[in-house]
Amino acid sequence: MNTRKRIALGFASLALASGGLGGGVAVAADGGEATAQQPTGAAACSTWYDNAGPGGAYRGHAKCSGNVDVKVWVKCTDGSAHASAWRFQYAKAECPSGQRGSFAQYDTRPSQS
Repeated sequence: MNTRKRIALGFASLALASGGLGGGVAVAADGGEATAQQPTGAAACSTWYDNAGPGGAYRGHAKCSGNVDVKVWVKCTDGSAHASAWRFQYAKAECPSGQRGSFAQYDTRPSQS
């Protein structure tokens, strides 16, 4: 069973995710990297975002435990969307050089490896 989760951005998203959406929601703090444990059925996932891509580009990350593959998507402020490949336990996706992100999300599935 796939379980898509959003990687939240900023203080507004932190408040919404921690109070309004219940367990299993990704949480990130304003201005850099943050992590949160994400129970996703068989996997516990930590998610974070940063601006460490080329030219300060936005990147979304998900690292999960268990026998799972992970895929990450980012939506960029230029309107483009980018996805990682399905990868075992860790994946990241990033915006083009210098682009900020508007959101990121991830999904898990039982490992195909």
